[in-house]
Amino acid sequence: MLVIDFHKKGSSMIPKPAGPAIFVGLVFPMISLYLLTLDLKYLAIFLVTSIVFIIGLVDDLRILSGFLKMALTILGSIPILIFGTYTPSIVLPFIGSTRLTIVYPLMVLITIPVVANAINMIDVYNGTLSGACTILAFSQFIITLISGNFGDLVFPLTLFMVSLAFYIFNKYPSRIFAGDSGSLILGAFFGASTIISRTEIPSLIAFLPAILNGFYILASIKGFVEHRQIKERPIILNENGLLEVSKSRHAPITLARLIVADGPMSEYIAARRILFLFAYSSLLAIITSLLMRW
Repeated sequence: MLVIDFHKKGSSMIPKPAGPAIFVGLVFPMISLYLLTLDLKYLAIFLVTSIVFIIGLVDDLRILSGFLKMALTILGSIPILIFGTYTPSIVLPFIGSTRLTIVYPLMVLITIPVVANAINMIDVYNGTLSGACTILAFSQFIITLISGNFGDLVFPLTLFMVSLAFYIFNKYPSRIFAGDSGSLILGAFFGASTIISRTEIPSLIAFLPAILNGFYILASIKGFVEHRQIKERPIILNENGLLEVSKSRHAPITLARLIVADGPMSEYIAARRILFLFAYSSLLAIITSLLMRW
């Protein structure tokens, strides 16, 4: 399919979705490792990614409402709960491990939809989705290495390689867009690997820009609304081909809008600033992981 790249002068048409290619890159190593080891954690993350991919692909072909999409992605959490590929505790800095036998399964249930949809919301400029996932995966690899969970390094490594490969085609100027099938599964894979590898707190810190962006959007539009159904765009293109903040009161507040509030700028600069935020939060996450080892 071809869609308009709204942040370019003229009617630039870009193909989408890259979701099917991203899906193959993520699940092929997981199903291969499961067949070799029969370890349920590989099967669980394979099923998580597959379920969310189907939901995203349906949304690419036939637009789902924001609330329905959020509700359906809860199904992606089920394999982790069924196979018990989680540890019902969270390791906190300076405190250590906590027991959350009842609460933790509920946290697992909401983690996949929240992370998947938050990553979907960060797909605003050329390269922000793929670049952010590459940075998040790299930081999670370092965090997992620091934590000593060497057997789980395959998860962030897989996500890093797939995201980096996608970034080559998705960076400014984009030659392909992820579509919801691509963005949702990147987020779901990151969320699932965070749970399985027990790197929740540092990964949460690395993920803060996406969380803040989601909070800004939900607070300004007061609910779950599909982004293609928002009438007023937060960013407009001026006559010089630069990004400007919309003056409309009905336009949602987003991280992309706050970035451009500094003044008219090119999409390349705006995308780079968002990726810098992810790099900064990822650095803080790595420092947190080091402190947790003390």
